[in-house]
Amino acid sequence: MKLKSMIYLCLEKILSPCTDKIVCISKAEKASAEREHIAKDDKLALIPNGIDVNAVRNAVAKSRSELGIAEDAFVVGMIGRLSPQKAPDVFIRAAKLIHDEIPNSAFIIVGSGEEEEEVNAFAKENGLELVVTGWTDEPYSYLKVFDVAMLLSRWEGFGLAVVEYMAAEKNVVATKIDAIPTLVDDGVDGLLVEMDNPKDAAEKVLWLYRHPKEAAEMKFKALKKVIENYDIKRVVDQHMEMFNKLITGGVNCKTLFIGYDATLYSEERRVAA
Repeated sequence: MKLKSMIYLCLEKILSPCTDKIVCISKAEKASAEREHIAKDDKLALIPNGIDVNAVRNAVAKSRSELGIAEDAFVVGMIGRLSPQKAPDVFIRAAKLIHDEIPNSAFIIVGSGEEEEEVNAFAKENGLELVVTGWTDEPYSYLKVFDVAMLLSRWEGFGLAVVEYMAAEKNVVATKIDAIPTLVDDGVDGLLVEMDNPKDAAEKVLWLYRHPKEAAEMKFKALKKVIENYDIKRVVDQHMEMFNKLITGGVNCKTLFIGYDATLYSEERRVAA
């Protein structure tokens, strides 16, 4: 992973002089670009990511019977690839600790990936009720089934799933790494945990389970935050404003989109002259 990150960092530095603006999707991304001397501050544009809030809120939930989950089960889930970045291994170990305290619990992972076999094996060995959806074009329908949503990533350029969780009015438990603390106000609209710490993650989920009034207040505050700050219309408007300023400034713009999956260098979008 270090080699991969170094390669992407070198690509960033090579391409940076060819650009007029570099769009950073979070404060953490912008800080990393400054720290690694990718570009001067006046070339970096901060446009936080966003989602189609209505698409999340209007999604129709899967029926629990369809998924083989009891109607009264306490459901904890995550959306993300079953890959080292998203830490499904930490999720499933936290699931065991949760299940030890809440026998009537079930778990959903929306996604697929190279760690799927190991995760399923651990769930079977420990008697966990786990649904792994595989690739799906309707993740929000599964999200609507969750009671608590987790994102235990080891690195995140933004953490879009957190915003989706909030829009779906689900309590959020996420790692305090990279951009995630800029999305979650710990103890106010979600709970943050240490990376690679299934015990911490499980304890935060159990706290939400045992404090339904506080959990409901967190969900309300999180939804309000998403509607006010992370709707896709705001993202579009900010990009259009940036493009218009470049064009009126005499730049003949073409767009070059570069996406990565490396530590602190994910999903920057470049505007190249």
